Amino acid sequence: MEFILLLTVSFIPLFISVSILFFSKASLTKALSLFLLMLSFWQMDIAFLYANEFLSLEVIDWLFRILRMGPIFIMPLMYYFSYYLVKENLVQFKLLFNKTGLMIVTGFSIVTYAINFTNAGVASYQFVEAVQFSPSHWVPVYGVLNFTFIINILLVFVNWFFLFVVTIRLKGIYYKGFYLQLVIAAMIIFVNGVISGFSVVPLFFSSFNSIIAALILFLGFFQMQSQRISDINLELVRQSDLLEAIMDINPNYLLVKDAENRIVKVNNSFCKLFAESGEDLLGKNPSTLSHFTQMVEAGYEIPYRYADCKGRVYYIQWGSRQLNQETGETYTIFFGNDVTEQKRNEQVLLSSEKMKVIGEMAASVAHEIRNPLTTIRGFIQLLKERNPESSYEKILIEEIDRINQVLKELLILGKPEAKEEDAQVISHLDAINEVNNINLLFEALALEQNKHISVYNKLKTLSLIDMDKSHFKQVMINVVKNSLEAIPAEGKVKIMLDELGDRIRIRVMDNGEGIPKSRLARIGEPYFTSKEKGNGIGLTICFKLMNENNGEMHVKSKENSGTIVTMLFPSIK
Repeated sequence: MEFILLLTVSFIPLFISVSILFFSKASLTKALSLFLLMLSFWQMDIAFLYANEFLSLEVIDWLFRILRMGPIFIMPLMYYFSYYLVKENLVQFKLLFNKTGLMIVTGFSIVTYAINFTNAGVASYQFVEAVQFSPSHWVPVYGVLNFTFIINILLVFVNWFFLFVVTIRLKGIYYKGFYLQLVIAAMIIFVNGVISGFSVVPLFFSSFNSIIAALILFLGFFQMQSQRISDINLELVRQSDLLEAIMDINPNYLLVKDAENRIVKVNNSFCKLFAESGEDLLGKNPSTLSHFTQMVEAGYEIPYRYADCKGRVYYIQWGSRQLNQETGETYTIFFGNDVTEQKRNEQVLLSSEKMKVIGEMAASVAHEIRNPLTTIRGFIQLLKERNPESSYEKILIEEIDRINQVLKELLILGKPEAKEEDAQVISHLDAINEVNNINLLFEALALEQNKHISVYNKLKTLSLIDMDKSHFKQVMINVVKNSLEAIPAEGKVKIMLDELGDRIRIRVMDNGEGIPKSRLARIGEPYFTSKEKGNGIGLTICFKLMNENNGEMHVKSKENSGTIVTMLFPSIK
C-alpha cells in the first residue's frame, strides 16, 4: 500500500514536467521540465525501495539503478540554471558558468551514473523491518566508489549556493521571482533528501516534500509566464501606439480597408484632406467618400488634381497594396503621395521660363514697334490738326496710346529691376500721401460710375515705405483699378492701411463678384485674364515689382462676396 501511494506521489512532478511544455518551448522551460522529470525519477527511485511486497529484489535493483539518474543529473541542471542566467544577464560570472563548465559537470554526472550500475556503486541491499511510522523497505548498501555520488550531491549544494547568489544579483528581470522560488524549492528537496538519506527521518518523507517543491515551481513558472505575457502585451501596446503615432504624423494620406470593404484605419492627413473625423469613417465603406473613389478610379499613374472645401488645390498620386496576414485576414492599404509642392515647383519653373521668353520677346518686339508707332502717331496728330472735326483721328490716337501703354508694361517684364545699392539711390515714400493721391486719381471715375472708394488709415508709428515711388504707384493703381472694374454700381472699394510687425500692410477690399477658385489658383500667371479687353500681364507685373522690392502680395476671394488684395511693404522707422 505504501509503495502505491509513494509511486502515485512521484508522478505529480512528471505530470507538471509534461504540462509546462505545452505553454512554452523556451530553453528555460525545457530545463525546468527536465528538472521536474529528474525530481520525479528521484521519488520513483525511493518508491521502488518500498515495493518488496510487489516486486522481486532483482527487479527493484534494476529499477533503482536506472531511476537513480534523478538525484544524479539534478546537479548539472542546477549548473545550467546559473549558466543561463549568467549568459543572459550577468557577464561578470562567465568565468564560473560557461559551456566548458557545463560539459565538465555533465561528464562527471555521467561517470557517477555509470558507476551506479556496478558493485562499486551499489554493492547490495539490506532489508529494514517495519517500525512505527516506517513501513518495511530495502536500503542500498553502497560500494567503494560511492564517493562519486557523494561528491555529486555536494556539487548540487555548491551549484544551489551559486544559483542563489546569481539570482540575488538580478535587477529588474521578470523571471527573478521564479528563480527565487526555484532556489527555495531546491533547498527543500535537497535538505530533505540528505536528511532522509542518512536515516534521520523516514526515507519516504522526502517524497511528500517533493510535492510541495513541485507545486512551488509550478506556481512560480506560471507567475513568470503571466508576467512575461503581461510585459509582451504592454510592449505590443507601446509598439502599437508608436505605429499609430508614426502613421498619424505621416504626411502621406493613408486608408486601410478589410476584406469586407470596411475602413479599419485612416491617418490624420487623410482626415484633414477630406475634412472628416477618423472615428466617423471607421467601419464605413470607402465608396461613401466620393472624391476618394474618383481618385482611385482615375488610376495610379498620373497625379489627381483635387480641390478641398476651402479651395486649396492638391495634386495626389495614389497607390495601393494588399496585406495578407498569417491569420488569413486580408487588408488593402491605399496611400496617397502629396506631389503638390513638386507641381508648384514645376509651375514656378515653367512660369520662370515663360517670363524669360516674354522678357526676351518684350525687349526686342517693344523697341521695334515703338519707333514706327511714334511716327504713325505723329502723322495722325497732323491729320487731326488739319481736320479737327473728324473723330477717327482721335480714336486712332487713343488706341495707339493704349498700345504704347502695353509696350511699357512689356518692357517692365523684359528688363531687370533689381536694385543696385551703389548705383541707385534708395527712395522712400510716405504711404498715406501716396494712397491719398491715388484715391484722388480714381475718385472722379468712381463718382461717374456711381461707385464708392474710401481710405482708412490705422497706421500708428510707421508710414515710410522703402520702395521705388513709380513701382509703388504702378502696383496700387493696377490693384485699385481691378477692384473698381470688379464691383457693380453702388459697389464699394476700401483701402485700409495698418501695421503688421515691422511692415506696412495695405489691403484693397471690394464687394464685387469675386474670383472662382479655379481662376484664383492662376492669379499672376502671364497672359491669364478673365477680362474682355485685358492682356493678362497687369498682375504679373505687380507680383514681379513686389518681389523685387522685398514685398509680398496675396489675393483672397470668395464668389459673390468680394476680393481682398493684401500687400506687405518694407518700412522705414
